[in-house]
Amino acid sequence: MLRKFFSPDSFAMRFLTLLCNLMYLNLLFLLFSIPLFTMGASLTAMYSVMFKMLHGDDPFIGKSFVKAFKDNFKQSTLIWIPLIIYVLLLISGTYVTLVYLDPVYQPLQYPLTIALFIIICISNYTFPQIALFDQKNIVTIKNAVLLAISNFPTTIFMIAIPVILYIYGDYSPKNTIMVFSILLFIGIAAITYYNAALLRRIFNKIMDEEDAV
Repeated sequence: MLRKFFSPDSFAMRFLTLLCNLMYLNLLFLLFSIPLFTMGASLTAMYSVMFKMLHGDDPFIGKSFVKAFKDNFKQSTLIWIPLIIYVLLLISGTYVTLVYLDPVYQPLQYPLTIALFIIICISNYTFPQIALFDQKNIVTIKNAVLLAISNFPTTIFMIAIPVILYIYGDYSPKNTIMVFSILLFIGIAAITYYNAALLRRIFNKIMDEEDAV
């Protein structure tokens, strides 16, 4: 019984290995994202490793992450910086509208929230593309828009977990600490792994069989 449990091919050991890899990737992502402007490259590197794991490869996690980070740093950062500035402006605008403006102007929050939703949807397809394809930024963004629209149910599934965590964390300070702890421990990598599994099915439909992820 124990021999079967500790077998490398057993479900238990494969699950434990996955958990350890996700915790390691979560740590790498956080460390490489400490200066905020590198977070895009860090996210791209994490997606690169995730796709290799899902393909059945056995990558050296740290080495693969660092290589992908270096290889995609420039392209990821050129997209990430204007993206995060735009997101922060939208969030700030929504906050100001709700807190400081007269209630008659509060409906202005809705177009700001819709714009934020669109940006998040598009970004979920942007950095995974950088991890997989060698193409210009304008092509990456254009494809991200088309993929987000043509695969809208998947797009909703990808943002569902972060939204649920946000709502749960906003319910009380205790919940906030719990959600924050999960994200620091394994949550970011787990969400990325979930998203990569969904995206893998989409990308494999448009890729040649020998290039499938």
